[in-house]
Amino acid sequence: MSYSTWHNYGYGICVDDIVCSDVERLEQLLAMAPNFSTKLHGWLTESGLTEPAWDDYMEYDQEFQLGLATILKEVLEETEGIQMTACDDYNSTAYLLYQPRYPWHLADAERKLTEEQLVGIFSRYVRILTDEPVEIDHQAVENGG
Repeated sequence: MSYSTWHNYGYGICVDDIVCSDVERLEQLLAMAPNFSTKLHGWLTESGLTEPAWDDYMEYDQEFQLGLATILKEVLEETEGIQMTACDDYNSTAYLLYQPRYPWHLADAERKLTEEQLVGIFSRYVRILTDEPVEIDHQAVENGG
């Protein structure tokens, strides 16, 4: 039997610090990314959920079960054109990170991205979900399985 560990390093947020379960605020976030919103709502409809609750939305990511981290990742990628990483640690705490990548893997929107711009992007989308500030900083997320 073997055990593997992995580490995700980047600049971002602990998504579990976002204290929110307001479907209306989540719908405001989704409205910013119409393509992803259509995909997510299609999945909810296929699941037989006509009036979904917060927890129903959080079940969207069936593969990694990262809930809000995956939703934020998808919204940011569609609206900002920036690739993010949704991940969790040993304690199943969810994170959303902007990770360093090779220059040839960068999208045009990322080439001149500054730390201040990244903080602004995270802040703008988190404020849609909650009025409570969330720390935006360097993260080192470790997990294994």
